[in-house]
Amino acid sequence: MDNEKFQELVLQQLQVLTENQKKLTEGQQQLSEKVGSLTEGQQQLTENQKKLTEGQNLLTEKVGSLTEGQKKLEERITKLENVVIRIENDHGRKLAALLDGYHHNAEILDDHTERLTRIESKITAHDIQISILDKTKSNKRKAK
Repeated sequence: MDNEKFQELVLQQLQVLTENQKKLTEGQQQLSEKVGSLTEGQQQLTENQKKLTEGQNLLTEKVGSLTEGQKKLEERITKLENVVIRIENDHGRKLAALLDGYHHNAEILDDHTERLTRIESKITAHDIQISILDKTKSNKRKAK
């Protein structure tokens, strides 16, 4: 092999190596860009995870607050139920007393009504007798 051919072959190999080196450099740059992009994505994921954690903490606090509020409401409802039971019992006793008083008054009114009816019948009988006596007296005066 002569020197020129050898140099030509070496130059061709150098050109191939140079082209391959350029391709490798471009590939390395692309990989670097992709790694940079992945790093940014990972940072965004980390930030989003932090935000989610903060949101979860806020939700946990609010659930705790709601649970406390529910306990307070349950306590108030229990107190109200106790008050209503006392009121119902008190009103029940008072209503029973009122009904007893009503029945007692009704009995007294019935008794008074009977007495008035007897008195009215006696008065009617007396009116008739008085009227008869008056007629008898006036007849006796006319006869004199």
